[in-house]
Amino acid sequence: MRRTQFLTRPAYALALALASLGAVGLVATPAEAQKKDDKKAAAKGPQPTKAFIPVYTELKTMLDAAAKRPDVIAAKAKVSETERAYRSARGRTAQEAARGQYDASVAALAGLLTAEKAKTEELFTKTGNDADKFFAGQLGFTFGGLAVDKPMQRRGLVAMIDSGNVPAAEVGKYNYYAAGFAFDLKDFAAAEASLKAAIAAGNNGADVQGLLAEAQNSAGRPADALATFKALVDGAAAAGQTPAADVLERAVLISYQSKSPEAADWAIRRVEFYPTQLGWVAAGQILRERGNFGPNESLDVSRALDKAGALNTSTQSVQREYIEYLQSAVGKVGVLYPGEVIKIANQGIKATALQATDPFVRDALAEASRRLAADKASLAGLERDARAPTATVKTVMIGADTLLSYDMDAKAEELYKIALGKPGVDLAGTNLRLGIALVKQGKMADAEAVLAKVDGPRKGIAQLWTLVAKGKIIPAV
Repeated sequence: MRRTQFLTRPAYALALALASLGAVGLVATPAEAQKKDDKKAAAKGPQPTKAFIPVYTELKTMLDAAAKRPDVIAAKAKVSETERAYRSARGRTAQEAARGQYDASVAALAGLLTAEKAKTEELFTKTGNDADKFFAGQLGFTFGGLAVDKPMQRRGLVAMIDSGNVPAAEVGKYNYYAAGFAFDLKDFAAAEASLKAAIAAGNNGADVQGLLAEAQNSAGRPADALATFKALVDGAAAAGQTPAADVLERAVLISYQSKSPEAADWAIRRVEFYPTQLGWVAAGQILRERGNFGPNESLDVSRALDKAGALNTSTQSVQREYIEYLQSAVGKVGVLYPGEVIKIANQGIKATALQATDPFVRDALAEASRRLAADKASLAGLERDARAPTATVKTVMIGADTLLSYDMDAKAEELYKIALGKPGVDLAGTNLRLGIALVKQGKMADAEAVLAKVDGPRKGIAQLWTLVAKGKIIPAV
């Protein structure tokens, strides 16, 4: 199981579940089979073979006795002690030392049970039918638990499953348990096979599917893992449920680490269900990184994060985002949007995400302040030129973009709509900016309709703004 260092949670659960196996009523125990006059036992189903019964009885007696031996009890306690120490160890050196002590304690315990191990191995060679396999598996699992021998525990589970004598209602659980041990043993192919068998048997809960995705990713197939996560998330959403946060977290991490083209999609989807500040900033930065955007697109990403309330702290990721925002608004040939530069720089300084003495911030503010009066004075002329019947799409877009930067969103909306009717218009870019103007005015339904038209590289940016329109924002403190 993911994030588990020793025994999986499924395996722990199995230790308790097996306590009731003797009462399933499908297979007569070897002891019952020896009672020749017990007609009820004979009617219960397949019986252990005569060659199997003596070895089974001998091993069970040995295991019962070993479990009560003081040296075994003390060695088991030592294993538990070193396991706890390993789990609590911090730092690579400490963990390696603690792991060495744990491994040594397990080896010491195994050294006390060599006779029992040999007899367990012998038992598996004596199986003659499915009933034998079932009980060999049961004792194999019992020995594995006693000796902390996970390969033997898994072998026992698989033998019980393969015998066909595990109740149908339990087959899914047992395959899940077997997968847990296989996962701990880093046998990811076996883990995947068992998990798929569990799902086929009806055990298709989120924990099972999540572990399947982890097995696929650990086997070097992140694309398959992401497909499994997608089915899990889509299924939960279709049922009106909120997908588990850790599922979305893992999907984002796996997609990012594997350089999947789906990384930005997963980051955006996480925000859809969990609109946290960290999630918003990560979505914007992953989208920007993978989209290889220019200043215009990068600016619209930053604007979305700001509108979502994700830029109100001074964390390192937010500091980086303020710099990205200013760089996009400043441009390469002078301050493009002086009003917006001043607003965002001061906002960042107030949030202590920016320092007024930083050379870049200081210079950006100085240049923006120098240009502000002239820029504002040009707004009326820009709007007049943009509304002229003969205006080119470039003229209209310059006017609209400038008005948008000053939060004059209603006028910007009108100009973007004019631009959409001009020849040579960039439909995706113009619809994106129109959608932004609509969101900023609170026209959320109209904004969603327009943003849904945005395709190509800007689609992810439109999805961010759609989440803003849907109210997936961070509540103001």
